[in-house]
Amino acid sequence: MDTTNSRRFTELVKAAKAATPKTIAELQSQMTALLADYPQLKKVLADSAITNDTIQPLSYKTVLPKYTDPITNFYFLVITAETLRVYNSILLKAASLTELVDIQYQINKVLNSIKVLAKQTAAELIERDFTTDPNEQSNHVHYALHCLKHSLIQLYFSVQHSFENSLQHTTSLEDFYVLDLELPLSSIQELEYIGQVVPVGKQSEEFTESQETICFGFKDDIEKLKTVVNQLCYQIEFLNEDVANADELIKAFTAKSILPGAVKIQLGCETKHFRYCIDKFMPYFNSLSLANIEKSKIFYSKKDTPITANNLSASGSKNRIEPKEKATIDKIFKYLQ
Repeated sequence: MDTTNSRRFTELVKAAKAATPKTIAELQSQMTALLADYPQLKKVLADSAITNDTIQPLSYKTVLPKYTDPITNFYFLVITAETLRVYNSILLKAASLTELVDIQYQINKVLNSIKVLAKQTAAELIERDFTTDPNEQSNHVHYALHCLKHSLIQLYFSVQHSFENSLQHTTSLEDFYVLDLELPLSSIQELEYIGQVVPVGKQSEEFTESQETICFGFKDDIEKLKTVVNQLCYQIEFLNEDVANADELIKAFTAKSILPGAVKIQLGCETKHFRYCIDKFMPYFNSLSLANIEKSKIFYSKKDTPITANNLSASGSKNRIEPKEKATIDKIFKYLQ
């Protein structure tokens, strides 16, 4: 790509940044503006489905290198916008599939394609000896490849997470780096869980970059937390696992940030049992409060109504009889001690 005319890249970036896209159609319009000088790529966009569905954010994110000039800014916008467009295209296509075997086939095919491209990108970085931080040098190709590799990893795990209940096998981040990308364990870059995607057409509100996120701030041993949550689900039907399983709750509890309403966690037990468990959990968290539970907009009662701080406050009233499962819950929580 000819990068000698930096002024032209400035024009393309400014045109693309004129508005923040909220729908898939607006995202594709942004990309069309970015790719004004690339007719073949514009044709690919023109041939893809254009809908007014709200953009669903990736459920995982990582730190991408910061752009330093109009050219790296152009690369950053193209790569991140295309990652988001592909992700939403996958969700839309999967929403039309009704048979499990079809979902498994299509999603596994997509995951394999992402994996192949990520491996090619990682190999290209090594071949070009681009092993340092791209911000430490001014090579635009180094920046683009590095940004692409980590965007593909975000995409892979966001897709896998969205369909993990349908897939027979899933891959851990460690195995993806070591076995699939054939990179050393030391090269792993952390992925941050944001939240599970809400099914297309069922989102409760539009996502915006300024939307406040919630962090419950778990501060203890995650393996102990997993044991407690799984035992609660097994012994007192803590969750309605047809809606969300123990892993979803654990991810929400331990995420560094989660978007309000990003995942639906419905109780399988009475709200007073949930409140009693929350009281037992609180010492192991920095920010697990009744107010934050309401702000998260992810918890629903056994009767499928949003749980509020008032609900929980009433369920914990001293005038109420102790929950009948108190002894069982107390025994389970000894795993956290």
